Amino acid sequence: MPIEIKELIIKSTIIDNEKMMSEKMMSEEDHEQSKQALKEEVLSECRQMIKDILRERGER
Repeated sequence: MPIEIKELIIKSTIIDNEKMMSEKMMSEEDHEQSKQALKEEVLSECRQMIKDILRERGER
């Protein structure tokens, strides 16, 4: 006889101990450099996307 499940709730917590340890070991200066590098990467990707969109509009 089949069983019908009307609601299934799964809760979980994932902890990356290696990441937590590395973050704790990073100094404030390292955090700032990391944030700045991430910011530059995001801005670079945004610029590339804008260039692609403008190029596509020019081709139409």
